Amino acid sequence: MLQKDKFITTFSKSTTNSPSRKPRKLPESIPGSPQDTLVQFVKGVGPKLGTIFANRDIQTVRDLFNFFPRTYEDRTRVQKISDLTEGARATLSVRVQSQRMIPIAKFGKSLLEVRCANESGTLSLKWFHPPRGIEKRFQPGIQVGVSGKVKFYQGRPEIVHPEITWGVSSDLGEDGPHHHSFGRMVPVYVEIEGVTSRTLRNILWQALESFGGTLPEELPDNLLQKWSLPRLAPSVRALHFPPEEAAYSLEKLVSFRTPAHERLIYGEFFKFEYLMLRKRLQTTRVNALSFGRREGRDQMESLAKSLPFRLTGDQKRAVEDIFKDLLQPHPMSRLVQGDVGSGKTVVAFLTAAAVIAEGGQVALMVPTEILAEQHFRSCQSLFQGKLPAALLTGKSTGPERSQIQKRLGSGEPMILIGTHALLEDPVQFQCLDYVLIDEQHRFGVDQRRTLKSKGIRTLANGTQVHPHSLILSATPIPRTLAMTAFGDLVVTLIREMPPGRSPVITKVVRDKTQRAKAYLQIQNELKSGRQAYFIYPLVSDSEAEGFTQLKSAIAEAENLATEVFPEFRVGLLHGQMKNDEKVATMERFKKGEIQVLVSTTVVEVGVDVPNSTVMVIEHAERFGLSQLHQLRGRVGRGSLQSYCYLFTTAKEEGPTSTRLEVLEETQDGFKIAEADLEIRGPGEFLGTRQSGGLPFKVANLVRDAEWLIRAREDAIQILKEDPELKDTKNSALRQYFVREGGRAGERLFTF
Repeated sequence: MLQKDKFITTFSKSTTNSPSRKPRKLPESIPGSPQDTLVQFVKGVGPKLGTIFANRDIQTVRDLFNFFPRTYEDRTRVQKISDLTEGARATLSVRVQSQRMIPIAKFGKSLLEVRCANESGTLSLKWFHPPRGIEKRFQPGIQVGVSGKVKFYQGRPEIVHPEITWGVSSDLGEDGPHHHSFGRMVPVYVEIEGVTSRTLRNILWQALESFGGTLPEELPDNLLQKWSLPRLAPSVRALHFPPEEAAYSLEKLVSFRTPAHERLIYGEFFKFEYLMLRKRLQTTRVNALSFGRREGRDQMESLAKSLPFRLTGDQKRAVEDIFKDLLQPHPMSRLVQGDVGSGKTVVAFLTAAAVIAEGGQVALMVPTEILAEQHFRSCQSLFQGKLPAALLTGKSTGPERSQIQKRLGSGEPMILIGTHALLEDPVQFQCLDYVLIDEQHRFGVDQRRTLKSKGIRTLANGTQVHPHSLILSATPIPRTLAMTAFGDLVVTLIREMPPGRSPVITKVVRDKTQRAKAYLQIQNELKSGRQAYFIYPLVSDSEAEGFTQLKSAIAEAENLATEVFPEFRVGLLHGQMKNDEKVATMERFKKGEIQVLVSTTVVEVGVDVPNSTVMVIEHAERFGLSQLHQLRGRVGRGSLQSYCYLFTTAKEEGPTSTRLEVLEETQDGFKIAEADLEIRGPGEFLGTRQSGGLPFKVANLVRDAEWLIRAREDAIQILKEDPELKDTKNSALRQYFVREGGRAGERLFTF
């Protein structure tokens, strides 16, 4: 059996995407594996360059090999000087005419200018910090290859800090294939300050020559053969030094569709999915108490019948999915995701009722006090006190906390609804059997684990039990992202909306005329007794930091109150207010004492005021589509027709405007999420506090979705047939996991 303490992986975020990271602590000596050799021992590096690489988290030969090109340049097409255009990259073969050092008095240094020509014109090459002695190499009459970005100075073309290939008239040039960048496809890397592209290619060549043959294969041969993929070692070499083959054309290189790219993409997805799915499999070996066999289901059904509305089909299916898991003698790990207003919280409460009815305690953790208080009130109003509950937030008084702790310590079956306050040490449960987390992306992995750990306990018979876990997400998550970021969870979708809700009419507002018309329509809504939200990206003008065109909540609240809607009461809500002030403002808004609520995105999650029918979002181009959809979900929560106005200064024909039009066209949060994933990447869904992130250096969830599905299916098959990788055909995969272990692997999991 694979030992847990060895089942780790060295997944980390791509160095190509992280311009500045704190380097890992350098080992005191070179480990046994050649791949763990410190990069400073590669020929051409040394301690000085080694430190520069370490600051970019490139410390070993393995790190260096995994510093993959971000794109490629076609330097097989030699251009004429007369065809050069401003801002374009070009590759030319030119003959040196002259060179001179021009003193720069202001800095006490000199500029090197080399005049060159070919049959179609002349070109200047310039270095503001020329390498020492380089001017001696530019002797009149020699032929050189030149690559770089073209600029025009006083009408004449020039390239500043070009890359030079010497001796281009020979087959490879005097520098050899590792330096040569003329007449071939050349990789382009994220810039490392202090390391030129030429130097980096030389170092990579030396590393591959010395250590490339020691790269161990990680995947079973039968999987590589199944998808006609090359082995790892030649794939890594081909990404850094593409062969002159049709399969490595510029088109395939820049689109990541070469055999080498596909091998790395499949490998990244496969290892990730295997880890995630194996983690899910391991939960079946951990004990948990079963719920729903006795009075739990009866209590759930009784409470469901007493609700003032009927559950939708999707809600009923979600409840049944959860009950199937709660009945099992091992912990549930499930994600319920659904659009704004789809009724996830009711599902959570009903399943919690079953646990409470059978003697268990439940914790529901949410990101904000406003949302916690809303959930608590909903629990009381929906179930008329039949679901014992308590509320714990940062503003809970000492006596309230003591009373809650007394109830928990006595083992009283109940649900405790709260914020991060649930994580504090004084909060101890006697029998926490069910952990609910709402808007999970607002919490870090460690926070989620801390809450879950409060339910791990040993029974009188010596059996250790873990709590069941349910995550709720109002952000519809694209399938590919759910398969990765939440791969250790079983996913339940709630797509059906409760009956009686009208789609929110959404309009993109671009100019003053459209804005005036929108204000008139909003005024009519307010006169009809409705309410409106106005959302701004900044709290105050002092936050602009150079973005002086951005409007702030504080300044615009005054403008709306005095200039735009003087006959209506305008309130202000933002994150810098004290919690008591925020709660008081929301209470006044819910009671209708405030008609217009000016706010930042603090109202994005959980605020429910059915009388609000207007959502206005200023500078909509500054928000992601999913966030805009979340904000739009604050209205349209009743039977009244609601409206969402997206105010933007983006040009009508630009990509930003096209992006916003997605919200005009659809109310489907899943379609919006797919568009957002493609535009903004997974960070929009995972949240900045999601520890670990997604560790893909080459793979892309949108572009490579097909490979993700293939890798997942293959990982599932291996886990079914050979979960401990004892079969000899899986020995390479077993050796990979034992060799590189789980130091970072644990960080990939949701819990």
